[in-house]
Amino acid sequence: MAEPPDWRLEQTERALNRLERQGFAWEFLRRNPDYRSEYDSLHRTPISQPGATSRQRSTAPQWGLRFPDRSRSIRS
Repeated sequence: MAEPPDWRLEQTERALNRLERQGFAWEFLRRNPDYRSEYDSLHRTPISQPGATSRQRSTAPQWGLRFPDRSRSIRS
């Protein structure tokens, strides 16, 4: 995960002040060192590795992340 911009810079502070709740929550989360470590660990795990997808799904709620299911076709 790329290093987020320093929140103490005036330009970054202005951008953060314009964010809505979800955007601010994301900015807060991506600066969390434990989250960043977990993200990097999951990102390095090949999706083909057994248990990789279930590990990703079990990790998301720990950080308050929710991913809606993919849309399904209504065609028969």
